Amino acid sequence: MKSILSSLFALSLLSLSSAHAQCHFPAIFNFGDSNSDTGGLSAAFGQAGPPHGSSFFGSPAGRYCDGRLVIDFIAESLGLPYLSAFLDSVGSNFSHGANFATAGSPIRALNSTLRQSGFSPFSLDVQFVQFSNFHNRSPTVRSRGGVYTTMLPEADSFSQALYTLTSDKTISPLLTSLIKQWNKLEPPMFLRSSASLRMLSHIFTHKEGDTSGFTTQDLSVV
Repeated sequence: MKSILSSLFALSLLSLSSAHAQCHFPAIFNFGDSNSDTGGLSAAFGQAGPPHGSSFFGSPAGRYCDGRLVIDFIAESLGLPYLSAFLDSVGSNFSHGANFATAGSPIRALNSTLRQSGFSPFSLDVQFVQFSNFHNRSPTVRSRGGVYTTMLPEADSFSQALYTLTSDKTISPLLTSLIKQWNKLEPPMFLRSSASLRMLSHIFTHKEGDTSGFTTQDLSVV
C-alpha cells in the first residue's frame, strides 16, 4: 500500500511540475473546508492552533497542517502566489484569486454557532455569496486606480480562472454523531450544493452585476 501511495504521490508531483507549461490560469478561486483553508477561519475566529503551517512558512499561516496544502502546490505549479483568504483583511492580495474556504465548513447551512456544533458558519452557500459580492464589486473598486489595480483581479480573470472545491467529511471528529442522520441530510445537502453551483454558473452567463433571475434566496432549498 505504501508503494502504491508513493507512486501516486510521485505522479501527482510530476503532473504539477508540468502544469505551468500546459495551463495558463490568471487566478484561482477556491471553496471548501480545512483541506484548503489558507487562513479564513483564523481570520474570523483567531489564529489556528499549532502546527498551522509554520514548518514551511516559518510563522503561523492559518493552515490546518504542518506545511503547505494541496491548494498551495496547485498555485505554485501554475506560477501563482499562494491564495489569500477572503476573510483576511490584513496584508491580503487578491489579484490572482481568493480563497473562500474555511475549516469545518459544511454544505448545509447551520442553525448553530461554531462553539455549539464545531462547524464553521461559512457554509458553501455563504462562500458562494461572498464570491458573488467579490465578483460584482471588484471592477468598480479596481477602476479607482492606484493600489487597487495591483490588489484585485482583472475582469477577464474571473472567466479564465481555475475554480476548485474541496471537502473531506471523513476526517471530521463529529462524523460519528452524524451517521444516523445521513440518509435524511444527504438529499438537502445535494440540493444546496447544486443551487450553489447554479449560482456560480449564473455569474458567467449574465452581464456584470446582473442578478436578475437568480437571488440568494434560491440557495434556500431546504
